[in-house]
Amino acid sequence: MNQQFQQQITIITAQDYGIPSYLKGYYYLKEAVALVLQTPTISAMQIYQTIAKYHNIKPASIERPIRYAIEVAYDRNKLNHKFPNCFGQPSNSEVIWTIAESVTLSDFSYSAHDIS
Repeated sequence: MNQQFQQQITIITAQDYGIPSYLKGYYYLKEAVALVLQTPTISAMQIYQTIAKYHNIKPASIERPIRYAIEVAYDRNKLNHKFPNCFGQPSNSEVIWTIAESVTLSDFSYSAHDIS
């Protein structure tokens, strides 16, 4: 994954979605988004298993911190406007794929901007 995508993931995750960077789930969420960008058809369980294998921990130890980071952002009303059709807190999968889509769209807008 190139440096530009990593920077976009960091900016979008922290600023646009309000995920606090001091939480462990923030870093796992960034890794999950990077995996989705590399392999768009990957399932949530495969994401947790891949990250867990890399860190030599159990997949549940990846899922829980991500869920908690999302919960903190949701409780601070940082995610509510990003998921207007969601009744309650969005799922991990919804947040991961939405951030990945935002990164893809922001990369596209940068590319289109560079052409003009």
